[in-house]
Amino acid sequence: MKADIRVIVKGVQQYADYIDEIVTNAIGKYSIVNGLHIVEYRELCKGGHIIENKLVISNKSVCLYRSGSLFSEMSFIEGECTESDYINTDGELNVKIKTLSYHPTIGDNNIHIELNYDLFINNQFLSNNFLTIFINEMAL
Repeated sequence: MKADIRVIVKGVQQYADYIDEIVTNAIGKYSIVNGLHIVEYRELCKGGHIIENKLVISNKSVCLYRSGSLFSEMSFIEGECTESDYINTDGELNVKIKTLSYHPTIGDNNIHIELNYDLFINNQFLSNNFLTIFINEMAL
């Protein structure tokens, strides 16, 4: 895959009483290091804050590192529960992610990931989540 890419992230967060959907569409950079697919992109959030995102993708897992107006490290490994802290301007939260399914499709010109996970905040179940990530080479 070429270095210049488009990253589209579609998320559905299912709470007990409503569903929240997000879409992120960004330009980014791709590289491969020691067999791991590295994707870096910026995300513009409410209030003009910029978040730097880094995805580290393998056939077994995907890790998301976020920095800027917030900080988090989240790992998604099918069948496992991982834990981290989510730090933003409002404070710090303990986050647990129980990855129910992880399906990566890694091609020559694109990567497609489908994730289903449960999210826990401070040991309380918050939501069930579906995340679809599309990474494509930029057309000339």
